[in-house]
Amino acid sequence: MIMPQFIYKAKCGPQEITSGVIEADTLNEAVSKLTKAGQIPFDIKLWMKVVLPTNITGIPVIRVSQTALFQFTRQLADLLEAGIPLARCMELLGRQRQFPAMTKVIRSMGDVLQKGGSLSAALGRPPGVFSPMYINTVKAAETSGQLPMVLNRLAQFLETDMQMQSRVKSSLLYPAIIFAVGCLTVFVLLSFVLPRLTLMFEDYSSQLPLMTRMVVALSQLFAYFWWLIAAVAAGAVFWVRSYIRTPKGKAWIDGVALKTPLLKSFIENTELSRFARTLGMLLESRVPIVSALESVTLVIDNSLLQEELMEITAKVKSGMSLTAAIKTSSLFPEMAVDLIAVGQESGKLESGLYKLAANCERSSQEMAGGFVTILGPAVLVMVVGIVGFMIVAMLLPMFQMNTMIQ
Repeated sequence: MIMPQFIYKAKCGPQEITSGVIEADTLNEAVSKLTKAGQIPFDIKLWMKVVLPTNITGIPVIRVSQTALFQFTRQLADLLEAGIPLARCMELLGRQRQFPAMTKVIRSMGDVLQKGGSLSAALGRPPGVFSPMYINTVKAAETSGQLPMVLNRLAQFLETDMQMQSRVKSSLLYPAIIFAVGCLTVFVLLSFVLPRLTLMFEDYSSQLPLMTRMVVALSQLFAYFWWLIAAVAAGAVFWVRSYIRTPKGKAWIDGVALKTPLLKSFIENTELSRFARTLGMLLESRVPIVSALESVTLVIDNSLLQEELMEITAKVKSGMSLTAAIKTSSLFPEMAVDLIAVGQESGKLESGLYKLAANCERSSQEMAGGFVTILGPAVLVMVVGIVGFMIVAMLLPMFQMNTMIQ
């Protein structure tokens, strides 16, 4: 089986520096291999990530909802706290029918545990189900012997993250519905309603007003080519969705989002909250800070902010303190730097991170409420304005005809 490869630079002596490529399952394993070989790595990063296909691993990729992950984590923590052995816990959890996809995952994990494997090894068996952050946290908990407590923290983290995502989606639902209904209304008016109304202007002797001519031309275009317009629109939506799923497309859309004034603050607060809460939980679970930062980077959704956190991780790995590293980043406001600095100096970094997460969550909730207050009426005014423009355009010739008759 081909393993991921890491490119590295390491010291072999006071003045001797070597570089090369090493194969390892994880970054920590690559560091461990180099250290055992008598080398001190100071720069190591993933060079080639190998994605094993289904026919090699024998395990199909399974998509599991965040709700199913939360339920599994919470139930496993409760069973372990009750003193039930881990293998028996998997057997009991594998009987639930609420989430069929999760049941398959649990059963495959149970096979690993029955063969003597650890829980962290079992979590890595179903590809793409559990994040590296989740697996690293469980691995650290197994080492410290605090698995039930750490699983409870993971469940709380997943629940908080779900609630935050739910608030964001619900805040955007109302404007999205108004926009969709508005687009459908305009399409139906232009394609089927207005073309019939324009027949009354065929015998109109005077020149139609400019507004009316624009609407008539547009309605005729839609009347004859509505199917083509609908196909082009559907194709454009499909192309945009496909493009933004590519690394280049995602980087572009993330860059645009960070340049939009109000949206920029909202995204930064949301991502900073996720960063602080995740890092606090990992450090509280005794995960080393470098490994914790590497795991947290994968939790961040915005690719540009993710790159910024990767630079912070590299600086901390080179020996810089976390406070000094984040001072060089534009992502962290002064308040965030102060909370982390105070936490690090007092030896309670986790507490400072949790306070930072709570502050950012509060700010993002206030912004989301502001978006709903402004965005909903703004979209409604835009839709009503477009429909009103078309209605006025159709009524203008009638007003002119009335004036002429009088």
